[in-house]
Amino acid sequence: MLIIMFGCLLMVLPIKPAAIATVIILCVFSAVNIHLSHSLTDLIFMLIIFIVVAGICLIINLIGQKTLYQNYLLINRLYNESITDGLTKLNNRRSFQEQIVRLNAIAVRDNAALGLIFIDADYFKIVNDSCGHSMGDEVLKKLARVIKNKCRRTEDIGFRIGGDEFAVILYGVNRAKLEETCLEIVTDVASLNLNHNDKAIKVSVSIGAILKSGNTKISSDKLVKIADEYLYEAKENGRNQHCLKTI
Repeated sequence: MLIIMFGCLLMVLPIKPAAIATVIILCVFSAVNIHLSHSLTDLIFMLIIFIVVAGICLIINLIGQKTLYQNYLLINRLYNESITDGLTKLNNRRSFQEQIVRLNAIAVRDNAALGLIFIDADYFKIVNDSCGHSMGDEVLKKLARVIKNKCRRTEDIGFRIGGDEFAVILYGVNRAKLEETCLEIVTDVASLNLNHNDKAIKVSVSIGAILKSGNTKISSDKLVKIADEYLYEAKENGRNQHCLKTI
């Protein structure tokens, strides 16, 4: 009987079921001992021992629950930190590599469209070198805010994948919406009000985007390669613009 009780309580059952199990076991234990005609003194002694042991087990159970919950919160926090860019609070490169593979696999499975946008700040090194790293960081945070504002659905995810390079994945998007998003990012970034030593700083971005239609089967690596090629084309064409391809 005690073995059963220990098993129930030390498995860190929720406290209410554990307490109910303890009471049931206590009742069964008492009934069996009465049936076996133990003396009242022996029965009281055994019940006291049982109650003390059960109380200890319940305390251990409660501590175990709290420990498990704290560990869960810690693991969750550490994971979120591991996929979040510290400066911009967007998802980071590791998260991008995971999500592009995952969402592309889902899109291929469900014959759904998938949009990928690559964004690069134009002449960011010049701004960073001439105005200082703190100003460069401010520019990156402003860019990230613009990108985050375009990720309105749970299926839209923004990333900082390194330096002044950003990305957005949009699941189930059509060409019109993808092009609209690209145009809005270019326009909103160009409209940013940034100043350094009372001097206005103009920032722009180049964008390469690709839309995988629902009936297209393509690897995530290929998607990334094409988006990167179109980003390069946008830069070659004069920057502050986007290039988009549908496949």
